[in-house]
Amino acid sequence: MISSIVTVAIPAYNRPGWLREALESVLAQEFDEFKVLVSDDASSYDAPALVKSFHDPRLRCVRQPRNLGLVGNWRVALRGPASRYVAFLNDDDLWLAHHLGRAIAALEDHPQATFYSCATQMIGRQVDICRPHWCEGDGLTVCDWRETGYGVWLQGSPVIPSSVVVRRAALEGLFLGGKSWPWCCDWLWWGQLALQGPFLFDGTVGALYRRHDSNTIDTLMNSRGKAQWLFTVRELATRAWAAGALRDLGGETQGFPPSALSTVVIALTAPESPPELAQQAWRIFERRRDIAGKPGCAINYRIAAKLGGWWLRHADVSTRLLGLWWPKLCRQAATLNL
Repeated sequence: MISSIVTVAIPAYNRPGWLREALESVLAQEFDEFKVLVSDDASSYDAPALVKSFHDPRLRCVRQPRNLGLVGNWRVALRGPASRYVAFLNDDDLWLAHHLGRAIAALEDHPQATFYSCATQMIGRQVDICRPHWCEGDGLTVCDWRETGYGVWLQGSPVIPSSVVVRRAALEGLFLGGKSWPWCCDWLWWGQLALQGPFLFDGTVGALYRRHDSNTIDTLMNSRGKAQWLFTVRELATRAWAAGALRDLGGETQGFPPSALSTVVIALTAPESPPELAQQAWRIFERRRDIAGKPGCAINYRIAAKLGGWWLRHADVSTRLLGLWWPKLCRQAATLNL
């Protein structure tokens, strides 16, 4: 192995105390052949000085000349390294000492895998373990949509960003979101990687996800956030359909809760959806009007159940208008060098 086999990418902004803790957890790794790239999003404090205070030549901080926002800084952190692997760590999260070593060993043993993720322990205001329902036990699972289906990715990302270690070569040509900048960008990225090839999920906890009042999922699920969520569902489903997946959308979404199922139907009956996917979504609506009265069901699904299915053609569009947001795909820029 060479010292640059993996780069730990840490997007950071105005959280010096938590950044220090994150760096300490990286330096405590049992696997020590790594480099660290901190991408500071023009913080109000001297982040480069904080990084230098560790006196470790493996650590480097790049300060952005202007604030790029959360998604912009995440993109920079992800696409900057040139090492074989890129390990992602948010500045408010932590790693357990075995995490990086287990990830690299698993990826080296499975050269076809595009990325690795693992179970994550929540800390802070909420204590729980984040582990997908299909993960059984503490061992390593090789996940391939050709065998299990792709539907699980339409509910939201089943992996926590700070647990992900990506094979750098798999990032080439990745659609990062164009100019739309959806806040749920990590879901968009990992979902595409899961289409490229199998990914690895380790049931052993390796990362700690800090729950606090400014977590993105708690602050951005307004009308604009919902419009971006629908966009991400549709974007991933469209790419999956092109790859040969989701031929039985009804079967793959059969166990979805009302919130997830209604969201998928709204996203895939929008005008931009592939006609074949839209037809499947329409059939699901006709069969599952009953979920309109259940907790969690999307309001536009409930409206369609009362007014008629024709409303579904307008549901996604109305959400975009309420959120003052419209997807700008910018396909020519849909590469790592956006």
